[in-house]
Amino acid sequence: MNLSRSQTEPVNGMVCRRSEASTAGSFCQNCVVRTRAFCAVLDDDALARLDQSHTIVNLDSEDGLFMEGDDATSFFTVLSGALRLSKLLPDGRRQITGFVLPGEFVGLSAGDTYVDNAEALTEASLCRFTVSDLKRIGQDNPEMDSQMLAMTNNTLTQARDHMLLLGRMKAPEKIASFLTSLLDRASAADQPTDPLALPMSRADIADYLGLTIETVSRTFTRLKADKIIALPEHNRVSVNNMEALVQLAEG
Repeated sequence: MNLSRSQTEPVNGMVCRRSEASTAGSFCQNCVVRTRAFCAVLDDDALARLDQSHTIVNLDSEDGLFMEGDDATSFFTVLSGALRLSKLLPDGRRQITGFVLPGEFVGLSAGDTYVDNAEALTEASLCRFTVSDLKRIGQDNPEMDSQMLAMTNNTLTQARDHMLLLGRMKAPEKIASFLTSLLDRASAADQPTDPLALPMSRADIADYLGLTIETVSRTFTRLKADKIIALPEHNRVSVNNMEALVQLAEG
């Protein structure tokens, strides 16, 4: 996928454009996720320089942002919507490795290529920077590098928690842990938690937790029957008994 095309030319449904800011820095200063993104620590002057370096990427549901093995030349902060990260296993099966929510970033790679596939779960808007621009601005603003390191450590913690989830034997523990994690992340992103939106499908949840779709569906039904959760809509969950959900998540 080539993100270096014309700013308004769609790529597989993607639209990439400069933000429409009337003055330098105004878009970044009014960004809906500024207080939660890596740039939260920048002063107004540094934010103005950052504003001149970014573009906005708009995705429709199921649009691809990048693929595993693509050159890792860009870095993205999610402004709205949600993304799915996945890898293809040697036998052709898909393993979902994570979900990215507003205020979180995607595309940071230790090597020269991306290690995951990134796709939109819903309509999504992202702020895009080139890796070279980030390195340049980070050299003058070491506090930004520290913020990115902290966010990277948080991502590694999520990856560790995911490994623990895959190792658990009982489906209810996996689902409960998944829901409590989403609640924490939604709260940190100032997103609604009652009800909690589930932008991912039951199939996505199954792939992420190493379960079957049928098991995921049965487990949601069981948690509902036990009055731990309610399902006002297929893609929304209300927690009726947080203590019970947390206890289940902790095994």
